[in-house]
Amino acid sequence: MIKIKPINKFKIFKSDAAPFFFYIEIFPPDLSMFKSPQIRTLLDSIQTNPIMPLPMRVDRVFNGEQSVLIRPREPISLLVMDDINAIINPAAFLQFGIEKLLYFTEVRAFEKLFPSLNIEKVKKWWDSTKFLYSKLLRLEEDFSAFIKAYIHTMVKAKLNEEDLVSEAIKYCQIVSDSCNKRIKENSILIEKPNHEIKVSMYKEKVAKYYKKFKKVEEVQYHPELVDIDVFDLSERGFNTDINNHNSILDELRPSVIKYIPLLFYDDLLECMLQNLKKLDDGEENLLDPSLVLDTNVIILQKSEDLENLKIQNYSWFSTFDTINLESIVQSIATTKYQFFKSYAEHDKRVPKFPNS
Repeated sequence: MIKIKPINKFKIFKSDAAPFFFYIEIFPPDLSMFKSPQIRTLLDSIQTNPIMPLPMRVDRVFNGEQSVLIRPREPISLLVMDDINAIINPAAFLQFGIEKLLYFTEVRAFEKLFPSLNIEKVKKWWDSTKFLYSKLLRLEEDFSAFIKAYIHTMVKAKLNEEDLVSEAIKYCQIVSDSCNKRIKENSILIEKPNHEIKVSMYKEKVAKYYKKFKKVEEVQYHPELVDIDVFDLSERGFNTDINNHNSILDELRPSVIKYIPLLFYDDLLECMLQNLKKLDDGEENLLDPSLVLDTNVIILQKSEDLENLKIQNYSWFSTFDTINLESIVQSIATTKYQFFKSYAEHDKRVPKFPNS
């Protein structure tokens, strides 16, 4: 008798640096594509959380393998009214983003593997990830711009009590246009010691094949793997002063790993086009910007007080030790327990609970 060994890991590639960041979504997750009531219950519990990971690196989280957090070089802030500035609080922003990432990791594990999310693996992933840094200037600039676009449209409209639907259209259009532009330009900036280079994000190839007995040609796009330098700052630590930070990097030997820059722009473009389609169809179930304001993901500050504010407190050059992973994993376990309990009460039987 052949024993089938359960798969308990996602397949990953060691040469993949696995960089990721987050963007702000305007719609809750679409649950219609999920048939499992357990998955629907899990995702329903994070419906109001608008901070979405990109790409969705559930493989690295579940396996406990490192990835690279994209870190904007300057705090993200924007003037939203004559005397009010909106500032992104990175710690709160990442707390909500990682919550979404861990929930989706549990969902993907349920779909593909046998075991559930494990707190030890999650801690191993974050402990190795939080010390890594890579110079990804173009992605840093673009994600900062995407967040500012959300503030300029959705947050500003909320503060001024304006129509959110029209501003949601503007927001999605700004982001989709930016992604389209990057894809059409087909180049990304790579920073190397003492110089910068531009490389292609994809190659075009003409594929020829027969369709309904007719020979056709189709242009196919093949994403390029691009080398990046990844620095481990576990011994030296981060420095919020960009000049001092660069001095530290000059003394370190980076690991050269690869990533796929096209993945960011292609995935985000698809998300925004789907949102624009929903808006065009009259979908108005928007995520209210109040959540990011009420939870201090976005902090409002009077312009006159901005000079006295320690703006570097909102730097992305940090290990973010305040991120509470345990509360997220416990929340996932509690949500699952309540689902199974309700299911058992409905069916008059007690299920076997998987380990959390």
